Amino acid sequence: MIEKHISWFEEYVQGFLTGNPEDDGHLLLKREHSLKVLAEARAITSSLGLSGQLTSIAHLAALYHDAGRFPQYRTYKTFKDSLSANHAHLGAKALRSNPFLNDLGHDMRVLVLGSVAMHNRRDLPGGISPELDTVTRIVRDSDKLDITRIMLDYLRPGGKRSDVVTLHVIDDPERYSEAIVDQIRAGNMGDYALMRYENDFKLLLISWVFDLNFKASRRAFLERGHADELFDLLPRTEELTQLRNSIYAVLNR
Repeated sequence: MIEKHISWFEEYVQGFLTGNPEDDGHLLLKREHSLKVLAEARAITSSLGLSGQLTSIAHLAALYHDAGRFPQYRTYKTFKDSLSANHAHLGAKALRSNPFLNDLGHDMRVLVLGSVAMHNRRDLPGGISPELDTVTRIVRDSDKLDITRIMLDYLRPGGKRSDVVTLHVIDDPERYSEAIVDQIRAGNMGDYALMRYENDFKLLLISWVFDLNFKASRRAFLERGHADELFDLLPRTEELTQLRNSIYAVLNR
């Protein structure tokens, strides 16, 4: 089933390409990201012993999780939700407007739509079904793992550069926001709204370890060296060294 949906997704992406190299580059980055998130979800689900149906739902939700990025960029030329619209809500709308999910039963369709609509929330609401909770957490972990990969490509010295990808933060190698450090010190994820500098983005990515829900996700983050590289890209201060120790305690637990 998933191969058919990959073909539909590819056709969907093609409908947004314009021939402008800069714009198409941003859109194709999201295409690649979506396929990578699917691959991450496949790896996570293989470790969980889920039913075949719930596994399929998680894979579909991973593939389509960023369907809203394409109309978002076409309309607003940004991937920053606060400057445009909530891309998760745009994604759910796009899935309802296209026949992608028509071959699914009602219950499967509801789970995919719900996961897409909630994948970017800071916290998941209480009271959702165990199935929706599980699928959404798989998508969130998969998304975080691949976003970290992408952002390292753009945050490394001499790496790729794009204000659209780095959400228009300021490139100042020595500055970072204490408010985000305070959030991490308290064991919380950083807040996008508090980001001002590139170092804030690095700290935000580091803080995601608090919201990696599965052992396979934490192991991947650690073994790929993401924590090491992100901390190595930050200023060498005592408070960030202390932060590093607390993050490794979470990853190794």
